[in-house]
Amino acid sequence: MPLIPFYFQKKAFKLKYLFFRYILKPTKPVKSVYGVYLTPALKDTTFMYCYKGTYGLFLHDFLSDISCDTTFIDIGANQGLYSILAGKNKSIKKIIAFEPSKKTAQLLRNNIAVNEIKNCTVVEKGVSSKSGFLNLHVTDGHSGKNNFRTTEENHSNSAELVETVNHQEIEKLTKEDTNYVIKIDVEGHEEVVIDELTKCSFIHRVSAIFCEIDTDWVDVNKIKQKLSDVGFSTFQKIGKGDLHYDLLILKD
Repeated sequence: MPLIPFYFQKKAFKLKYLFFRYILKPTKPVKSVYGVYLTPALKDTTFMYCYKGTYGLFLHDFLSDISCDTTFIDIGANQGLYSILAGKNKSIKKIIAFEPSKKTAQLLRNNIAVNEIKNCTVVEKGVSSKSGFLNLHVTDGHSGKNNFRTTEENHSNSAELVETVNHQEIEKLTKEDTNYVIKIDVEGHEEVVIDELTKCSFIHRVSAIFCEIDTDWVDVNKIKQKLSDVGFSTFQKIGKGDLHYDLLILKD
């Protein structure tokens, strides 16, 4: 057990973040509550969440507890918090981090380097139904809200043309005969990503998928059915929200 409960650690790191943003304004990497060094992006809400622990400890602990040879695929890696945490577990032999935004991918690469993670491949592309290019709608000040949605609900400030890959390109990156764990955080593009993953030959070696769910953007029942068809049987809701939560998806 930690000497200081995580709840109080988060409170302390929130104060540190405010000190950094408004007074000290550091330019060198700073150590987050998760023990991960992050390049300061002080005006980005996602950086703040990663720094002060908004995401809690569930996925942190899940990745830390993996004890068999594993490949971790991080789809929507953003600034790399979970790719780096995976890299700290010696049982996770390879990490593939997808991040399509050029600006965010540069932060990801910087953070991978400063944390001395040697087994992570950064793929500056998104995952979609076709290999090609799509407009990524960019939300200034909150990189975690960047998305491929085209509906009227999209309130992004601008668009960035980014490269995308489908299941055929993912296959080329995943030749290892290991266990696979996948994290998906793509702001409403989850159904498309999961559809591509179920077409991959390694899907039968995937033991767990951790997926963000927002019921305004995705049909969770379709996701469950698609994954049930390829052998997943447990769908554990993480979080208290009814509309926005995470889903841990497991095989028996």
